[in-house]
Amino acid sequence: MDICAIIPVKSFDQAKSRLSVLLDREQRIELCRFLLQDTLNTLSLCRELTKIIVVSSDPLVKEITQNLGLECLFQSEDQGVNSAIKYADNFLSTNGNWVSITIPCDLPLILPKDIDGVCQVIPKEGACVIVSPSYKFDGTNLLARTPFNIISDTRYDNDSFQGHLEASIEAGANTKVLLSTRLMIDLDTPEDLRLVLSKDASAKKSISYLWKIKKNHFGSSSASTITKAETKTKKNPDTIDSTSTSTRDL
Repeated sequence: MDICAIIPVKSFDQAKSRLSVLLDREQRIELCRFLLQDTLNTLSLCRELTKIIVVSSDPLVKEITQNLGLECLFQSEDQGVNSAIKYADNFLSTNGNWVSITIPCDLPLILPKDIDGVCQVIPKEGACVIVSPSYKFDGTNLLARTPFNIISDTRYDNDSFQGHLEASIEAGANTKVLLSTRLMIDLDTPEDLRLVLSKDASAKKSISYLWKIKKNHFGSSSASTITKAETKTKKNPDTIDSTSTSTRDL
C-alpha cells in the first residue's frame, strides 16, 4: 500500500492574517517558513509514507520543498485548499494506486509517530476515510483517503470537519474519526498561539521562533496581549491533553 502525504500551502504573503494583531507581515512570513520546514522534516521521518507532495503557488514554498529533496506541484495561482488537493489528486491518478493523507503545514506539535500511527490503521482493503478535526471541531487537520479519490471534491471551507464526515458517508466509505491532540492543535489565531506555547515542543523551529518573539517583542505583557486578542471557541483549549489519542468508527 503506497501512501502519499499531500500538503497544500497558501502563499506565505497571505497566510496567518489572524495573527496580525500580534505579528507583523515579516514575522508571519518567517513563521510560515519555519512551520513548513518543521512539517516536511517530520514527514520525512515517517516510515510508512512512500511520497510527500507539496502543492503551492508560492516560489519560496517551492524552493524550501525542493531544497529538502521533496516534490512541489506548482500552481500558477493560489485558488484555495480544495483546488490544491484536486491538483495533487490529478497527479496521483497518473502515477499508480495511492492512499493519500492530507495535512496542513501549521500543526507544530506533530511527531512522525502520529502520522505513522494513522498509516497503520488504514485498512488494506476497502474504501476508508479518516478525519482528524481541529480542537475547535470545525476544521479538518488530517484527511486520510483510501483510495485517494474516494472523496473527489474535498470540503475545506466552512465547517470542513462535518463536511468531510458527510462526504465520506455519502461515498459509502468506512468512516473513522481520529482524536489526537498533536494533530488537533493548529496555529491560526492568538488563542492557538497561546495553546502551542503551553506545550513542551521547543525542538521545533517554529515554536523556538515564537518563543524568541515572545521574549523580545511581547515582553512582560505578552499574556494579557494574547488574551485580549483571543476569540471564543467551542472547546476550552486548556483542557486538551497533549498525549491523548483515540479513533472511533462512525
